[in-house]
Amino acid sequence: MGSVISTVRDTLNAARHVMAVLSSLSTKYKALEERIGSAPGLPVPEPTRSYWLDDAPFPDLVDMQNDVPARADVVVIGSGITAAASARAILELTAHLAAPPTVVVLEARQVCGGATGRNGGHIKTAPYEVYGTMKKRIGKERALEVVRFQMRHLGVLLELGDEFPLGEVREVETVDLFLEEGRYRKAVGEVEELKGLIGGEFEAKVCEGAEARKMFGVNGHVKGAISYKAGALWPYRLVTSVWDDLIGSFPNLSITTHAAVESVTPSSSDSHPFEVKSVRGTVQARHVLHATNGFATQLLPSFKSSLTGALAHMSAQKPGDKFPKYGGGRSWSVISEPAGLEYITQRPGQDGRGDLMIGGGLLRSKDQGLDQFGVWDDGRVDALPLMHIRGCMQTVFEPNWGMGGGMLKAWTGILGFTGDLMPLVGRVQDRQRGNPGVGHRDGDLAAPGEWVAAGYCGEGMVWAWLCGTAIGVMIAGREDEALDEVVGRPGGKLAEWFPRELGLDSGRLQRADLKHLAREVA
Repeated sequence: MGSVISTVRDTLNAARHVMAVLSSLSTKYKALEERIGSAPGLPVPEPTRSYWLDDAPFPDLVDMQNDVPARADVVVIGSGITAAASARAILELTAHLAAPPTVVVLEARQVCGGATGRNGGHIKTAPYEVYGTMKKRIGKERALEVVRFQMRHLGVLLELGDEFPLGEVREVETVDLFLEEGRYRKAVGEVEELKGLIGGEFEAKVCEGAEARKMFGVNGHVKGAISYKAGALWPYRLVTSVWDDLIGSFPNLSITTHAAVESVTPSSSDSHPFEVKSVRGTVQARHVLHATNGFATQLLPSFKSSLTGALAHMSAQKPGDKFPKYGGGRSWSVISEPAGLEYITQRPGQDGRGDLMIGGGLLRSKDQGLDQFGVWDDGRVDALPLMHIRGCMQTVFEPNWGMGGGMLKAWTGILGFTGDLMPLVGRVQDRQRGNPGVGHRDGDLAAPGEWVAAGYCGEGMVWAWLCGTAIGVMIAGREDEALDEVVGRPGGKLAEWFPRELGLDSGRLQRADLKHLAREVA
């Protein structure tokens, strides 16, 4: 009888444990839903300090202050890569006018002090993985166009790097290192399928475990590897170089930092229908561009069901004395299940062992990533993700790591995620805000409106520049024209290089609903 009672007791205890786990998951899921549907608030005034922001090359630009004018043709909220690309396109495409439009940039912190100055500096998409994911959502043909759009960023940013060498833009061989056999086999199948569809546009080398360990200096934790072309850069220095050039070239551009925007509302002016209120003054605008990525919903509440922020961890680390001398010519991703991803680039360095820029650990947090979404506080660093990225390279490279390596700096930044894992790019359609979504050309620009380019889902370096450029072309009212190709901007009509899936048609916000993302994360 005692054994029966003991068995019943054990069964009940096990059931209670299962119920407790399920209850905990339910509670965490509900908390996640509440957070991702909330407003971000303004960026925190004292964020963690990024490695990239040290020794700013344009000290007069960092805290630039200009009076906020009473009126402007275009107000850009934010000063990162999206803002720079859009402003450059608008200014270049209107430079021939007798009275070029005034462009005012309002930044809540220092110039480029948000995600652009805090990310990993990795110009990388995994084309095979993107295609494998997107073909299920939008079909094979359209998935290929999205892949091509992301891949195009490497060439565009390399050209910009030639113009602005402080950006350290360079092509690298990137290596995806797989820690599980199943995920590796799935990736190999995706590589072969993609190569069969686009041929020489995507060249990749597949290496089985033993070959991967020999070729890339990794250990037995790696079950296989895939290498292909990608890029790396110093994003803060590239974008601030662009701003410095624009400020010197276009007197109709002004930048004001520490000017957090508190609201965008309809104005009393027919010609300038938007009133942008910042902590440094209020300006009436014909056009307003929200270039704030994960923070966009603070001023665009109708987007809260489709866009949220997430906390991302980054670090700069010294490699050990046995780490191979790659000279900044290689980058890595360490891939594990479920959905684990660490990403690593390396600066050139005088001895070939430049600093490693290591990010990731998103799903290694206390609640396996759930607690990282719906978070906009980049003034904090969480211990568990940091522990993970601190040790990921040593783990896969020992004994080819050695002594003497260590952490130089750790920081966080805010990612912007959408429910369909694609950016939201285009004219805001919200009649309550005076944005019907259509309109006739107004003089030398498009019809007045609010615009957004946000939600890069952790892959800003292969989304943001051309999304910002596309918005600039739209605001300039030139999307139906076959434009000349210039550095930083493809030639032809916008529809020839910009995927329509990123646009804001009437059903896009529903397709990007965060309930899809919440289910994947949970």
